[in-house]
Amino acid sequence: MTTRVLARRLAEIAVDARTEAAAAFHTVDTLAALAAGLEAQEGAAIGRFLDEGDPVSTAAAMAAVIRFTECDDIEVPSCLTPGCIAVPVAGEFASSPRSYVRAVEAGYATGLCLARAVGGAAALARGVWPTLFAAPAIAAATAAAALDLDEETTAQALAIAIAGSSGRAGQPGGNLSGRWLAIGEATLKGVRAVMAARAGFGGDPALLSPEWLAAQSSAELAALEHLEALPAHAVASVGLKPFVAARQGMNAIEAFSAMLADGLQPASILSAEVELPPDAVPVVSRPLDTGRRLSTIAHLGLQLGIAAFERDRLFDVARAHPFDARTIAFAAKVTVKPEVSLAAEAGHSFPARVVVQTADGFSEKRCAVLPGDMADDAPLATLQRKIEGLGVAGALGGLASALRNGDAIDDERTRVHAALKARLGGENESRGFVRLV
Repeated sequence: MTTRVLARRLAEIAVDARTEAAAAFHTVDTLAALAAGLEAQEGAAIGRFLDEGDPVSTAAAMAAVIRFTECDDIEVPSCLTPGCIAVPVAGEFASSPRSYVRAVEAGYATGLCLARAVGGAAALARGVWPTLFAAPAIAAATAAAALDLDEETTAQALAIAIAGSSGRAGQPGGNLSGRWLAIGEATLKGVRAVMAARAGFGGDPALLSPEWLAAQSSAELAALEHLEALPAHAVASVGLKPFVAARQGMNAIEAFSAMLADGLQPASILSAEVELPPDAVPVVSRPLDTGRRLSTIAHLGLQLGIAAFERDRLFDVARAHPFDARTIAFAAKVTVKPEVSLAAEAGHSFPARVVVQTADGFSEKRCAVLPGDMADDAPLATLQRKIEGLGVAGALGGLASALRNGDAIDDERTRVHAALKARLGGENESRGFVRLV
């Protein structure tokens, strides 16, 4: 595939009822994450830093804030979180409801194609963050579709966008983390690539090749077949995160929560063992550092402790307050181990088995499908619980109810987008990059 082939396939995207419904659902979910992110001190700081008051930087700032929350949508096999980029970029540049839906679908499809091709979840162990790798192309494809660019201009924009992409962010520390700025800057690059192509600048359409792809991760991980075609109904294939956590550990949290709901008393637990697919284990089993926000979101032992003793904090985006001593103590009782047989069951989830030991013996629970996965038979109820848990129903106004009622969401989407946009920047003197003199 070259970017010309990719642009041709993007031009062939057709908007149907399924795509419209999926785009509406993921728009509400993504704007809920944005509203929650802006309530956190770090999320607000990200918005102030990146937003310069123009549509390009606004879209980039929104993308970074949404991704910061760790509760935006995700496709498990690719570990791609496309909504954080596609939704705000389409919201800034689409001129009609139909162009908005088409732009969102284009962004998701492009991201899934590239993230799967670079190795998806397996690429994480090689230091490649699939979302960061695909982000410039997602932003470029979304903006190009929103602006209804011709195929050649779109091809040049994509070529400019992917040049220099690596997806390697390392492990940025601090509670004003450069990790989220990387997503914002990648989004900014992708949208600016569209503006550059419109102004006549060109890239190398042949850069998108098997050789280039293998160099981004490794030849053994590169799945070249994903470059051969765009996925159909891309938005509809992406799942919802029902609370704030690393997706790799969410099935285990759900299984453990079900045990608690069945009457298991947290104080009686002597130990807990969690089995996960091998690719999921490294992300959720790194040593706990309660001083690092992302560690408290990813560490599975702490998340089980939160489920046991501070359940409301499963929706805590900011992680600004100390955790209950019982939560911290419980984390030390949890071990996580890989189980190859679970990998075969994975599909679009990270199936988990949780075994708990008490003085009375052992009990276990499995979770194969998470609320919010493609197999969820009540996704609207899952989304409503999430909105309520995040405490953002007021910020969304009538958007969620319009979705539940099957009404068109376009007017409410535009209003909510504008209201959240107004909260991004703050006063002019506090915006953007610090001037160096």
